[in-house]
Amino acid sequence: MELDIILEADLTPAEITELGLLAESYGFRAIWAQNYARARDAFMSVVPLAQASSRIGIGVVIVSPYEMHPLKIANATLTLNEYCDGRGLVVVGAGGEWPGVIKVGYGKRVAGAREAIEIVKGACREPVFNYDGDVYHAQGFSATHWHTCTPPLVYDGASGPNMLAMAASVADGVMMSDVHPGMIDERMPILWQTLADHGRSREEFRVSNFVAWHIKEDREESFAEARRELIIRGWLERDWLLPYVSEEEADAILANKWPFLKAFRERHGNIEGVPKNVTNQLVEGLSLSGDHSDIDRHIERLNKFSESGFTEIALRLHDNPADAIRVIGDKVLPAIS
Repeated sequence: MELDIILEADLTPAEITELGLLAESYGFRAIWAQNYARARDAFMSVVPLAQASSRIGIGVVIVSPYEMHPLKIANATLTLNEYCDGRGLVVVGAGGEWPGVIKVGYGKRVAGAREAIEIVKGACREPVFNYDGDVYHAQGFSATHWHTCTPPLVYDGASGPNMLAMAASVADGVMMSDVHPGMIDERMPILWQTLADHGRSREEFRVSNFVAWHIKEDREESFAEARRELIIRGWLERDWLLPYVSEEEADAILANKWPFLKAFRERHGNIEGVPKNVTNQLVEGLSLSGDHSDIDRHIERLNKFSESGFTEIALRLHDNPADAIRVIGDKVLPAIS
């Protein structure tokens, strides 16, 4: 299993380049820029890294067909892929931040995501691409006269059963979000069965997972950062709560997520009105947190992903990303199976 890095969306292109080259020097598989509505354009932000690097994969996560037509996603991804000589990656999905910001309804969500992935993959591979779907259409698209690199990998961003099945039927891979060992057993059989049903190879299908990394020298600083980010761990839906808290505690959180959102917006780790033992249980369950003495047990946890069939894990970094890359590169990468 390989390790990727996902960077904070507020970084400048120069900072992304510096961090990406540092990650490349350690042997990380890929670096990902997050496509947030309130941040710089993710595709444009990774272009300097694409030009400066030589080995590391470079991707954008997550791009929604509700914000950008799938053909335009294909065009942007192909352009990035050309800049980095065939190391481009993209995660396409029906979620992400943009649909809410531009107030677009999801409509036929699974069908739309499927068609988007089929269009992006087809447009990145076929000499002349045409497509007539229920949601999206394409006519006469061609990039082969200028794009001659190895086609980029196209992932689906999915964690629920219907989206996972769709991903396994059409995408090059899937990137789940904050799915941890207590949640894996419900999801992996869906991928394997769908791949078999469609005559697709398990060996050629990429299985990734977005995992928050908060390890620091100071344990309380780590947990504070992790509590601050809890609201975006699966948006604290019930499936992301119940492996780690009781039904009653989950009901209370679902009835009022505002304290979690407030902490996230105000950038602190104080979840008002929620017992600290509850938030710390969620931190333990939904992230890799603690001080350097916790690294060995988190390596064991990462190796459980490998044993379950994950081909890569994308570690989401937060404050002080260069320090995190060095710690992961020195202590975790050599120990991952």
